[in-house]
Amino acid sequence: MFASLNTGNTQAQPSSFGASTTTSQPQQGTSLFGSLGATQPQQQNSGHFGGSAQPSQGTGLFGSSAQPQQQQTSTLFGASQQPQQQGTSLFGGLQSQRPGTSSVFGAYQQQPQGQSVYGRSTQQWQPGMSTREKSIPEQMEIIYNKWNPESPACALTTYFYNSVRPEDVPYYGPSSGEDEKKWEEALAKKPTPNSIPVQARGFTGISHRLIVQIHAVNALQSRLHEINNSLTAMMQRHDLEISVRAQDARRRHVALSQRCLSLATKVQVLRNRGYAMDSAEEELKKKLVQLERRAFDPVLNGRQEEIWARMSAVRARAKLLQEESERLGKNLANGAEEPIDDETMKRVKQILNNYDAQLSHLNKELEQIRSEFADWETTTAVPAKGVNGVT
Repeated sequence: MFASLNTGNTQAQPSSFGASTTTSQPQQGTSLFGSLGATQPQQQNSGHFGGSAQPSQGTGLFGSSAQPQQQQTSTLFGASQQPQQQGTSLFGGLQSQRPGTSSVFGAYQQQPQGQSVYGRSTQQWQPGMSTREKSIPEQMEIIYNKWNPESPACALTTYFYNSVRPEDVPYYGPSSGEDEKKWEEALAKKPTPNSIPVQARGFTGISHRLIVQIHAVNALQSRLHEINNSLTAMMQRHDLEISVRAQDARRRHVALSQRCLSLATKVQVLRNRGYAMDSAEEELKKKLVQLERRAFDPVLNGRQEEIWARMSAVRARAKLLQEESERLGKNLANGAEEPIDDETMKRVKQILNNYDAQLSHLNKELEQIRSEFADWETTTAVPAKGVNGVT
């Protein structure tokens, strides 16, 4: 390319600047810039600038020498390379090809076996060599354990909460094979003080939880039916017995009032005649006045109306709860909606507690009315005999 020549056995050719090159062997050749790589120790070669090249050495672009070997080749810039032992870099640095590599500027680098230039391992796997990845059976076993509900390593795990009595909460703990740390974390996130976490693994645990919730809903529905039946029986008893007895008491009260009026008239006639009433008659008069005042007291009618209104409200609420529970039961049975959450259970519990409180209040009112009515019967029975005795 730059007028450098490859000579044969006995020819002499001028180089780029007029220097002759004498060769006697056909293995000699020059590089791109005229440097000669010599393979025989008996001849001299001239380089790019007419310099004499010893037969035992080859020069590069900047005069670097390559040691003579039996099988030497010249590079692009005239550097002699020995493929088995040594080689030169771009600027003539000595390099060894077998154990290491050289950089662009001739710096010697030791390259370990099995490692590429960029530091990434290129060593192939051999039997008996340990690997970082798990084998296929181990990976399959890991996947199976993550899907197996009976395995502690199951990934499909969650926590539900059961409501217990507050005094029994300290006696609950994690079950066997359950992670205590996760159980403690779930316990710290409990929605109410009387809630305890219960672990569910896989779809089987969720299905079991749904079945338990369905049983709980059925129990609540049966309890609501019992309460509704009890209310119906109480209202029937009120209509058939208490109302009838109240009407009878009113009629008796009217009759007794008339008799008392008659007695008072006679007493007044006797008083006007000059006869004074004794202590028994004075006591009877006080009792009659007290009974009349209590009989015509508007508070009694107000209490009766209040009791009736409360019973009507309780019955309407029981009917509404029954319809709601039946609808939720059908949805749970058909799988149309999600299971009842904790908020709904809280509301149902609160409604049932209010329901029970109202029933207790009604029972207290009923017992008080019964006791007052019994007292009234006992107090009215004695004056009736006294009136008969007076008349």
